[in-house]
Amino acid sequence: MKNLILLGLFLFALGSVFSQEDTLRAPQNFTEIIIQGQSKESKDKTAEQLQESTDKLMSTIPAVTLIKRGNFALEPTIRGLNAGQITTTIDGMQMFGACTDRMDPISSYIEPTNLEKIQLNTSPNAEQTGSTVGGGINFSLMKAQLNAPKKMSGKLGAGYQTNANNIQTLGTFQYSTKRWALLVNGIYRKADNYFAADRREILFSQFEKWNAGANLVVALDDHNRISLDYIQDEGYDIGYPALTMDVAFAKAYISAFTHTYKNKSRKLRSIESKFYFNYIDHAMDDTKRPAEMVPMHMDMPGTSRTFGMYSKAKYVVNPNHMLNFQINAFQNDLHAEMTMYPDTGSEMYMLTIPDGQRRTYGLTVSDAWLINYKLKATFGGRIEMNQSDITTEFGRQTLTSFYVGEAAQSRFSGNVFAQMNYKLSKKVWFYGGLNYAQRPPSLQEVYGFYLFNRLDNHDYLGNPDIENESSISGNLGANLKYEKFAISMEVFANSFSNYIIGIVLPEYSNMTIGADGVKQFDNIESALLVGGELTLKWDPIEVLTVQSVNSYTYGTDEVGGYLPYIPPFKSVNFIKYHYKGWGLRLEYVGALAQNNVSTARYGEGTTPAFNLLNVAVQKRFDLKNDKSLHAEFGIDNIFDTPYYEHLDVLKIQRQGLNFVFRTTFVF
Repeated sequence: MKNLILLGLFLFALGSVFSQEDTLRAPQNFTEIIIQGQSKESKDKTAEQLQESTDKLMSTIPAVTLIKRGNFALEPTIRGLNAGQITTTIDGMQMFGACTDRMDPISSYIEPTNLEKIQLNTSPNAEQTGSTVGGGINFSLMKAQLNAPKKMSGKLGAGYQTNANNIQTLGTFQYSTKRWALLVNGIYRKADNYFAADRREILFSQFEKWNAGANLVVALDDHNRISLDYIQDEGYDIGYPALTMDVAFAKAYISAFTHTYKNKSRKLRSIESKFYFNYIDHAMDDTKRPAEMVPMHMDMPGTSRTFGMYSKAKYVVNPNHMLNFQINAFQNDLHAEMTMYPDTGSEMYMLTIPDGQRRTYGLTVSDAWLINYKLKATFGGRIEMNQSDITTEFGRQTLTSFYVGEAAQSRFSGNVFAQMNYKLSKKVWFYGGLNYAQRPPSLQEVYGFYLFNRLDNHDYLGNPDIENESSISGNLGANLKYEKFAISMEVFANSFSNYIIGIVLPEYSNMTIGADGVKQFDNIESALLVGGELTLKWDPIEVLTVQSVNSYTYGTDEVGGYLPYIPPFKSVNFIKYHYKGWGLRLEYVGALAQNNVSTARYGEGTTPAFNLLNVAVQKRFDLKNDKSLHAEFGIDNIFDTPYYEHLDVLKIQRQGLNFVFRTTFVF
């Protein structure tokens, strides 16, 4: 806390030199991908974005890499940070997966049909609703539009991919009046086992799911409106070839009530308050695996329940000076169990997350001031209190098997941040930031009981004595935007104290059959992450666009060893030609080899480089009454290249040659 206070005073002193802010837009280390929207440009992109999976959309964001365990529910990481080190929210709502093997990241319960945009923060800032050392991803929900140009509108789509016999159907519908509007959407997806290169079938990679959502917006008057959201997402028979078990079902129920006040003529510009509840029901399943692959049958269900609220306000001191306030509170309850059925003897029952509960209360304050017409500063901080406990007697008995202290604990954490932006000209501007952040260990890291990690083949125990993880990070970037050419570049460094990692417990025996041993979550003295992103865009002529997105991260621990989950250099590039409703897109994706691994300590192996080529042709047919039909034909992995990415668990090959057919009707 002493370092946190000292850095906060330093940033306050730095910020007090400045006087005003010319814009309310977010700091530069903020990225968003628009999926649906009301502008003509976003409508033209609807067919292309709406038909993609959430995983595919995330993979195109600079700084984001995905952990793959199957052909479903890939887990996002940000610059080598994952799980409790980053926040993942849906429309600002906290939500936590129920699976002990991380089969159900929050992104698996949301679909592009639900979304307006995906927002990425690469460091702690004023938008965070939880303590984090690595930023976060927010899935912003699509809202019904009041007084829309068309009273009734919508989209209907269907798609088919030859690899895995993958089918999907989707639809959205909006009814709009001046005072209220309703938006409903739904999607169904199903896939068989997919095939890697050379028609090599990847067993247990199938999935089936559906998702439905609704949003109702009501204008109470010119300044106040309320919004109701509900999403239900259900997946069945989900295979995970990189794990020892599959998933029988994964269900999520998400609901929210939001009140919004806006008044451009008053100093209190806006207030947004949201109350929400979500529930996840998840069950791992090994009954569809061959008997020779299942040394002992197990049932492993889990649930996660979260309810909470937040309220955020914008206050304009003067036309160029903005204050932002946010309070939030939520409670999360986790339960996970395992029943083992040996061939002989009685069944064995245990809790793997022994009824953990966490209550969180947080306050975030930020300032945005303009120094002059070229220079601006944004700075602020967050303070958070977490109260964690185990809520059942059986859960407390489970904890005493490896810990003799009290289960209940309270922790304080938070962050302070400062961002400077310098506008050299209308076409060139620079930015830089400094952050100090802390995050409490997750409930799994505190109370987990024999959680199996397939990456290093160890069972993991929680550790109630673990310290908060903290970091000091900085970033420098530049944006250049000319008529036909744009470049965005950023470098970062993140120095950690009390980095949380698994440490081997040689005196403990593993519970999982075939595991190499037991580790316990603990702190190491320090760790370091450095890297950067570079995005280039060139429009040599009006109908042609060339773009390149490049990312690199390098991470080491306190003894100079390489950290796990660190992706190698990756480059995503495309050339797009568009003319009179036609579009031709040629995409190249490549990554260098990752040889910076510490196999003995973290269980990672090296990964070779790969190069992929994809192509797609789109055609928009304009129909009467502002209707249109979008058709697409594509070929993924044209040369049927065998490959896998570094964060793919067990290095199972990804999809080979794949033909894609999609069509979307917009009305």
